[in-house]
Amino acid sequence: MNVTLRQLRTFTGVYRTRSITRAARELGITQSAASLLIQQLESQLGVKLFDRSTRSVQPTLAAHEAFHAAERMLSDALGLSRRMRDLAQARAGRVAFVASAGAASALLPLVLATFRATHPDIEIDMRDVAADDLVPRLIATDAEFAIGSVEGEFAEMTIETLTRGRLSAIGRRTTEFAARRSLTWDELAQLPTIAMRRETRIRMQIDQALGAQGKRLSPTYEVTLINTALAMTAQGLGLAILPATMLPADQFPNLIAKPLVRPAITRPVSLLQRQGRTLSPAAQAFVATARAVLTERSG
Repeated sequence: MNVTLRQLRTFTGVYRTRSITRAARELGITQSAASLLIQQLESQLGVKLFDRSTRSVQPTLAAHEAFHAAERMLSDALGLSRRMRDLAQARAGRVAFVASAGAASALLPLVLATFRATHPDIEIDMRDVAADDLVPRLIATDAEFAIGSVEGEFAEMTIETLTRGRLSAIGRRTTEFAARRSLTWDELAQLPTIAMRRETRIRMQIDQALGAQGKRLSPTYEVTLINTALAMTAQGLGLAILPATMLPADQFPNLIAKPLVRPAITRPVSLLQRQGRTLSPAAQAFVATARAVLTERSG
């Protein structure tokens, strides 16, 4: 049995109006087309739905039984159609993604707020993880994409740079520090500093770049989390060595970043996707918002 929605719409129309002519007019089809659809439905169901005469169309007991079921099916189909339309137009749905802890803390709150303002009905599932866990979590979970800092290439992954952060000395907004345009790594070596631990990707990149010039970083403190470094800097314990993009100004309004030079080191924040996987419309809308917000922020 292959009952169609067109047959059900015609059946419910005739049932309500008690007229094939009026039902056909409401549906925008001819009377003969409406009659044929009813005949086809009766044949497929194996029951007579209407007693017809030259003056009236009367529902049978089978029609009374079938009407409410047909209404529910049409309602479900309409609901499905609306849901798919909302998903296609990014008015509904769910966005699941992975973000490195630094990006989640410093960059994504503004992206999330901007996206929420334009897509209030989309569910957001952000999983913040350590940078080293970014790719494994993207591969092992239902996350559609990841945002964070990575180096190199990964099999079956596409990587798009969203923004770049200059490695900077982050310190309190004192008159002396605010007046500086930049610091060299040699100047930084004379001051108390807070750096990420050697096993972190940021520190590896710093050690490699400095080592190429015969230099070595010897920080006063070493930490694992970016927010720990910033909180310690806010207390005056030293200058944090981090990408400028990792400074959330709203959380630490008394801190400013000054670029480090000789050498200048930059660190990307990237969008990672699995090759051959199509993002949902909701995820596409979120990624578009992230591109726009981060481009404006870096500008």
